[in-house]
Amino acid sequence: MVEIMALLMFVGAEQKLIEMTYMPSVKKCIEKKRISTRNSNALYICSKVKAELDEDMKIIRIERNQ
Repeated sequence: MVEIMALLMFVGAEQKLIEMTYMPSVKKCIEKKRISTRNSNALYICSKVKAELDEDMKIIRIERNQ
């Protein structure tokens, strides 16, 4: 597990986590969040998370905070 910046997408009344995308920096995450928010009704959050990544820098899973 490594600590990374991720763009998280939540949908539905219960705000269920649907998508997790690795972002190389806070700046890039905020840019993508702004674009995504304009084009969707989902909730987007930039957050530092502990995640397991594959060789293509795709998030396999994230660690939940207790």
